[in-house]
Amino acid sequence: MFIFVIICFCCKLLLVYSILTYRDYVGNQGYSSQKVVVILQDILVKIVAKSPMFSGISIDTLTIMFAYLSPKLLHCSANSYIVEQNEKIAGLGLLIHGKASIIKENVTGKSMLIKKIKNGESFGIRAVFSQQNDWPVSVVAKTDCTVMFLPREKIAGKCKNTFLGREQVLQNMLLLVSQNNCLLHRKLEYIALKNLRKKICMYFLEQYEASGEKTFTLPLNRNELADFLYVSRPALSREIGRMRDEEIIDFFSTSITLRNVDVLKQILEYPD
Repeated sequence: MFIFVIICFCCKLLLVYSILTYRDYVGNQGYSSQKVVVILQDILVKIVAKSPMFSGISIDTLTIMFAYLSPKLLHCSANSYIVEQNEKIAGLGLLIHGKASIIKENVTGKSMLIKKIKNGESFGIRAVFSQQNDWPVSVVAKTDCTVMFLPREKIAGKCKNTFLGREQVLQNMLLLVSQNNCLLHRKLEYIALKNLRKKICMYFLEQYEASGEKTFTLPLNRNELADFLYVSRPALSREIGRMRDEEIIDFFSTSITLRNVDVLKQILEYPD
C-alpha cells in the first residue's frame, strides 16, 4: 500500500513537471513552437477536467475553451504568496497541484483562515466578478504549488466574443459561490461567539456530527485551528487542556475524543 501511494505521488509530480519543462524536450525533437503549445495544452486540459469548475464539460470543449482563454501557469514555492491581499486582481485562480490556504489579514498582520484548498479547487470567483480591483484576501502556498490563472476580462469582462462552454462554467461558478457563502455564514457564527470555549465546543460538535463518532481526527492542525477560530494558539491550547482536565474531552495530537457530548451542548447554551 505504501509503495502504491509513493508511485501515485511521483506520477502527479511528473505530470505537473511535464507541463513546466516539456517545451525544452519537444524543442529538441524538432517540433515547432505551435506543436509544443498543443501538446502542453492537451496535458493541462486532462489535469483540470476533473475540477468542479469544469464539471459537465467535455475534453474537446475544454480544449477549444483554453485556446480562447489562454490561461497562464504560475509555480509557487511552499510558504510563499500565490496572491497577496490588496494586490491587483489579474484573473481567476485554479490550483493545479499542491495545497494552499485562503486567509484574511488585518492591519496588524493577524490572519484568519478562511479555507484550505487543494488540487482542482478555485479561488477568486466573487472577486473577479466584483467591481473591486484588488484582492480582498491572500492565498498562501502550503506546499509547492502550480496555479492556473484565467484572464479576468475573458471570464467576467464585457467581451463581444464569448466561448464554447461558458454557460456551463458560469453555472458551475454559481454553485461554487453558493457553497462558499455557506462557509462564510459558518465563519460569522464563530466570530459572533465571544467565548473561546464556546468556539471550541461548536467546532468539535460539528466534527462529531460530520463523522458520527465521538473520536475523530481534526482536519486542521493547532495553528490552523487557531487561525480558523481567530484566536491565539497559546489561548487555544490552554483552553483545550482545561477541557481535558475537566474530563469533557480527551486528545492525542490531532485526535479528539468527546467524553461528554451533552456538556459540550450545554456550554453553547450558556449566556456569554
